[in-house]
Amino acid sequence: MFDELIRRWWIVAARGLVAVAFGVAAFFAPQTALAFLVSFFAVFAAADGLFTMGAGLSLNWLSLFLEGVAGGAVGLFTFFYPPVAQEAFVYLIGAWAILTGGLELMGAFRLRKVVNGPMVKGEWLLGASGVLSLLFGVLVAVQSDAGGATLAWVIGGYAVLSGALLLALALNIRTWRPGMPAAA
Repeated sequence: MFDELIRRWWIVAARGLVAVAFGVAAFFAPQTALAFLVSFFAVFAAADGLFTMGAGLSLNWLSLFLEGVAGGAVGLFTFFYPPVAQEAFVYLIGAWAILTGGLELMGAFRLRKVVNGPMVKGEWLLGASGVLSLLFGVLVAVQSDAGGATLAWVIGGYAVLSGALLLALALNIRTWRPGMPAAA
């Protein structure tokens, strides 16, 4: 699993780039209609889900695959049922973030079990991304009555930070060497 993760570091980087792009778009369009933000989220969640499912399959990593399934399902639901998704957007994105965060934490713990002995550079970034997703999900659920512009800025900030963590993780993974950790 560890060696396959090293070979597929670019998938983690692609997820990070998609998240940063989504966050930047949310910053530049905070006053835009909620419909635009919902549509853009649908594309983001579906793309992130596909990248994550691919990574989960290639790494034989169930929590990562399930994270991708959840993201892809939310993205497709949002895309095909925009009126329903728009009505429940805050709750939809909050639930997605909480589920994603929990699964990222599971993945981080699994990675930590694989890394036996000295830590590899940057392995904590996946756990940090999971914690950020959980905190964001709770924040969105608690602040569900926030205005559209505020919500766009909060979502944009989360997406940029989350994407930056994933990009940093990808760049760290790229420096890892096959066979570095002994299996736990």
